Amino acid sequence: MKADRMRDNLTARFFNVLRHEQEALAHVVQRFSDDDGVISEACEILLHDEERRGRNRIIVSGVGKAGIIAMKVASTLSSTGSAAVFMHPVEALHGDLGFVGEHDCALLFSYSGESVEVIRLARELRRIGCAVVVITSRRGSTLGRMAAVCIETGEVREACYLGLAPSSSTTVMLAIGDALALAMAEAQGFGEADFGLNHPAGSLGQRFRYVQDFMRAGDKIVCVEPTAQLKHVIQLISDAKTGSATLVDPDGALVGIFTDGDLRRALLQGSAVLESAAEQFASIPCHFVLCDTSIADALKLFQNTQTEDLPVLDPETRRVLGTLCLKDITAF
Repeated sequence: MKADRMRDNLTARFFNVLRHEQEALAHVVQRFSDDDGVISEACEILLHDEERRGRNRIIVSGVGKAGIIAMKVASTLSSTGSAAVFMHPVEALHGDLGFVGEHDCALLFSYSGESVEVIRLARELRRIGCAVVVITSRRGSTLGRMAAVCIETGEVREACYLGLAPSSSTTVMLAIGDALALAMAEAQGFGEADFGLNHPAGSLGQRFRYVQDFMRAGDKIVCVEPTAQLKHVIQLISDAKTGSATLVDPDGALVGIFTDGDLRRALLQGSAVLESAAEQFASIPCHFVLCDTSIADALKLFQNTQTEDLPVLDPETRRVLGTLCLKDITAF
């Protein structure tokens, strides 16, 4: 029974924290709904605009827990089209300021607005000529008064049962930072293709990179008529340093594919098969992929078909454009 009560108490406390942070966010939403002018002013400073002297970077900073939030927001900004970098305020004051130019701007995080390290950084950034946007609880704080635009959260009661550990306040700052980043991304027309270019690796990269980016073409592939002699096809495959030959008709349309596996099976019948036509041992018809297919979907096709090479077709003409090799994707 005691263990059950302990478990119930822990669960109740867990949900109390979630509700508390939810209420803190709702309060901030209402606060900015009543005065959204400050948000548009902040975005105008942070947006990359040719009319704003060619500004090209956002310096993001904070210290302590606010610094960790600043790191995440800098990452979100960069991945969604706004060139941003996190700069630790202490390291900035010991040489990293050399990275900053007068056309840059800054986004600084400090709940109290009195963090000495961040205040000193703000002072130096203003000296260089950077416009400074601050996210803090009080516009009247030292940091708030130094800002070109101050995004004031108001007092946020922490979800911590002691009222001490940064919890609701960091949740609010993170949400504001994400909202700024994503609002600016949408305003700049940042789309899926742009997102893919910024995330070339991992599952996200596979969703937004396409077969046409990885396929072999030109002299890196072998396309032959179905009646081509097998020994001639093997020589072409060897010269191209590839693992297959695509069989096409006179119009360039796909007929089939001849792979290393087909060659091994053919040779089991004796060397005389080298004088035969490739079509006798090729896979006809064969699996293929369209050039505008995502790499993620192409990988699924490789897995489902147990193949290592796929002819790549134009989605409109259905003519062969190249070959997609599994080993090229795994290297990526």
